[in-house]
Amino acid sequence: MTDENTGLPGEEEAAPSEDQAEATPIEEDAGGAGPENESGSGLSEESPSLKSSFTPGQPASTQSKILVVLFATMLIVGGIYVASPDDSSDTLVNDKEGFDEKVARNMDLGYKSPFLSPGINEPEIRAVAETRFAAASPAIGVSVGDSYRVYPLVTVRGSFTRTGENGCIVNDNLGGKLITVTNDADAGRIRVFRLETEARRKKIELWLIGMGDGGGMSLGFDTETTFQQSSEQIPDLEDHPFKKSTMAEWRAEHPQTDVYVGEFVTTDLQMEASLSYMTTEERVVADGIIAERNRKRKILSPTRKKRRGGKSGSSKKTPDKKTQPKEPAVKKPAVKGAGGSNSESASRINR
Repeated sequence: MTDENTGLPGEEEAAPSEDQAEATPIEEDAGGAGPENESGSGLSEESPSLKSSFTPGQPASTQSKILVVLFATMLIVGGIYVASPDDSSDTLVNDKEGFDEKVARNMDLGYKSPFLSPGINEPEIRAVAETRFAAASPAIGVSVGDSYRVYPLVTVRGSFTRTGENGCIVNDNLGGKLITVTNDADAGRIRVFRLETEARRKKIELWLIGMGDGGGMSLGFDTETTFQQSSEQIPDLEDHPFKKSTMAEWRAEHPQTDVYVGEFVTTDLQMEASLSYMTTEERVVADGIIAERNRKRKILSPTRKKRRGGKSGSSKKTPDKKTQPKEPAVKKPAVKGAGGSNSESASRINR
């Protein structure tokens, strides 16, 4: 006995309705999962093709929405990057007056090196008796006739000054002669130059144009000319003799010498810069002077004065409030109770 409904499902699958027949080509055109699409494109229903994602008139898929969002984000970020100013020299601008307009501007114009900067053109000189560098500090001694000058190595370093000059080049005038002290600390090379007798130039004023890896100082008379510090022959310049020694040795040979102090214009800064070369006795003295200097700085600090002033003001007000009611309480029985005892006056007050 057969069931009458057994043939119904098969009949429906074999004979689709007219609506389904009309919808089938549309789905196949839209990239649906039909037999032809499976064999032709190799894509399943879970991974629609790019064609189906961007078909005009059809709803956008999740994939297309993500791509649009990413593309818009890239455009926004790129626009912000292009429109934002270059703040690479902001720190130098704040700390070193004139650096941005004299040096960083030249960097933006495409010069050869970010080290582009003038040397020291107005060196700070002090009498040797007014300085306190460690006796064992390495130094460069230079003499011209009867004039002597010593340059502690801690003052001839490749660091920028507040005005944008570089400390590894010192353009100086000693005994009426122009000299320039250069120190390539990375390569361990020191050279002192002077103008040739037949030089056309009236001044040296070398610039630092660049530094190579592990040394290799590039110098120039301006931002256009370039030559290496290690070059055997440099136009208009020749080597001037100098002596490597310590501060104590040079001072013993030339008691009337003066000293280039760089940015260490006070004795406490000079001691602080040469602490590593000090003996135990020198270090004890230096530590005491530096500690006293730091203590005075804290006392003179505006924020500290304000903070201490607030505390002292509050401490003065507190005892005044407490003592004012007590003073009349003690004096009243002394005036009114002339014939009474202290205990009686106290009891009357308590009542």
